[in-house]
Amino acid sequence: MTTTPSPLRIGNVSASRTDRATATAEFLGAASLDVLALDMLSDEAMLALAAARSGGGPGYEPAALVQLGECLDLIGAGGVRIVTNAGALDPEGLAVELRARASDAGIDLLVAAVDSGDVTDRAVELGLGEADVATVRHGAFGISRALAAGANVVVTGRVSREALVTGAAAAHHGWTSSALDALAGSVAVGHVLSGGPGATGVVDSSTDVTRTTDPVAGGSPIAEIAPDGSAVITRHPSAFGSVTVGTVTDQLLDGVAGVRYAAPDVVLRLDTVRLAQEGTDRVRLSGARGEPAPPVVAVVATRKGPGHPLRVARPLAQEDSGHSVVLPGGERVAVPVPPETADIGPGELPAAWSPGTVPGGPPRTSALGSVAGVRRGVVGRGVNIAVWTWDDSAFAWLAGELTQERFRELLPGLEGMETRRYLLPNLRAVNLVARPPQGGVLESGLGADLAAARLEIPGELLEVDP
Repeated sequence: MTTTPSPLRIGNVSASRTDRATATAEFLGAASLDVLALDMLSDEAMLALAAARSGGGPGYEPAALVQLGECLDLIGAGGVRIVTNAGALDPEGLAVELRARASDAGIDLLVAAVDSGDVTDRAVELGLGEADVATVRHGAFGISRALAAGANVVVTGRVSREALVTGAAAAHHGWTSSALDALAGSVAVGHVLSGGPGATGVVDSSTDVTRTTDPVAGGSPIAEIAPDGSAVITRHPSAFGSVTVGTVTDQLLDGVAGVRYAAPDVVLRLDTVRLAQEGTDRVRLSGARGEPAPPVVAVVATRKGPGHPLRVARPLAQEDSGHSVVLPGGERVAVPVPPETADIGPGELPAAWSPGTVPGGPPRTSALGSVAGVRRGVVGRGVNIAVWTWDDSAFAWLAGELTQERFRELLPGLEGMETRRYLLPNLRAVNLVARPPQGGVLESGLGADLAAARLEIPGELLEVDP
């Protein structure tokens, strides 16, 4: 008799250290999780922690000590396991403090620490220029190795955005680096969960403003990840918000650039991912295909700017990005680089796509946001603008309407920029990547008001309730 391996049930309570601190205790007490991800870092947080370290303070996020210190009895042997990037520039320092607090409380806590990836002192050498802080964005297998060794808590630096989830899934299901499709599925899931409350529709993606003022009930997502990397995205049962194909699509398209999304351990083909509403607050993510890891990882430098932090990213060869993990017993082991890598190819679709029937009806002038969602973000030195809609006929209109030329009409700031448009039919999305010429400056907020653009929209679309 064979049994089906149980899915990994993992939640993420935050996308930054400013998200509500009470969510950690709420999840650990009521959500029946295997693993809880605590994502606490941003560019602003890294700058603040670098400044604190230079002044003799900790290089890790102190708020993690408070949040986890209140829940140590729920984390110990037999409890929910924690993966967190709150270690920032000093994961081992945070690990030591967590062990000490647990010991004082009479709790045996097995804590592992993954290298911070701190290369601030090499920023100029690596082509990043002068920087207040610079780190290598490591992948998932340091986390996986630590969990497989029995860690209750794994502390990392600012790893790649999906790594907390992918590392937990790899450990739970025993994936190796050759499980490309499963890894790719968990990368897609991790990308969604990394947005924290955004995956439940609580945060408006166009403004980053929380849609609820209730500090207790802000939404937090949960994923149930199967052995093949497919998953159901849901949420904490007592939290505000909802999980729909729309909220998941919106988060999945944040910070991507085209058909392929390169994580350190695998390249996810976004054009293969499918989303389907499976029930109230339950969206199934399936179909993800993975390609070998890219030959490089990102090293990212940040320095203080007049407004937002100034950010520079450069590639670093996989063979030069090696790192290690300190296991719960104190042993330091190297995390191997992927045994196989491949250059990321062009963003072609795997097969020709034919549009379906375009909705008719007398056209009416209306805002693009009345029939589509818009997600924008800075990617490298350019901007990614994703526009998505809710059914195949609406997408047939959207794909025909939003040509590169139409994008330029709607966004005059694209003048002189290199643009490339990608279609993602499975996600019913059009993705535009725009980069200024070498040495050029990206216009601040480019694409932020696209949802308000007035277009002639088929009447039938405007009569449909998404």
